[in-house]
Amino acid sequence: MNPTAELYESMQVAFDHFNEHLFNNKLPQILFTTQRQHQVMGYFAPNRWASADGKKCHEIAINPLYVGRATLIGLMQTLVHEMVHCWQECFGKISRKSYHNKQWANKMISIGLMPSSTGHPGGAITGQYMSDYPAPKGKFIQACEKLLKTKGFNLPWVDRFAQVSSVEADNTTLEALEGMDAALINQLTIKLEDVFGIESFAEPTPQAAKKIKVKYTCDECDINVWGRGGLKLRCDECNIVLSSSLDL
Repeated sequence: MNPTAELYESMQVAFDHFNEHLFNNKLPQILFTTQRQHQVMGYFAPNRWASADGKKCHEIAINPLYVGRATLIGLMQTLVHEMVHCWQECFGKISRKSYHNKQWANKMISIGLMPSSTGHPGGAITGQYMSDYPAPKGKFIQACEKLLKTKGFNLPWVDRFAQVSSVEADNTTLEALEGMDAALINQLTIKLEDVFGIESFAEPTPQAAKKIKVKYTCDECDINVWGRGGLKLRCDECNIVLSSSLDL
């Protein structure tokens, strides 16, 4: 048993598969990590790594805090979402840090993932904090189906202390999967905690209560302020409401 190799090899299989079927094998190889950060399933970090002989490598991180209690298609959406960031870093033009611009949105749409600020139809397709949902019969759905059929893909390990995730297979996702074999739909949409068995999971170790600060950011000029949650703040310079995120 080699848990490290099993986990990262499974992610490498998925990356190579989507690189072939959604990006024509144009993306460079990246370095996978697992990072426990609040409120994100994953992220892309350009040129985060360097080798002894001077090479550089991008990083894609997957968050085990949420993956363990998400769905397999939710994990695949996260991976491909970050791969689009990698594509834009290599072949496009990125905007300010963490902003999802129109070029990124158009690339997402072209591979069958619909960008949405709400994660559902009708949301904005650009912005600082973005989610997505699969397009019916789109390239992403087809690639997921082929990954399960031809590679027998599965996730071999999950974090036993994973937290409940907001990423669920809602009606929008189920509609996108219509026509697929029922067994494959179940494999993609069942929560991983149910695949592994609820007895595999443990309650997090109680921690001392601490104050949680919220970071408020102007999406135009990137000014930051910190305060308690629930504040309604506006940037006078740009005349827009500040977006918020936990600062833990």
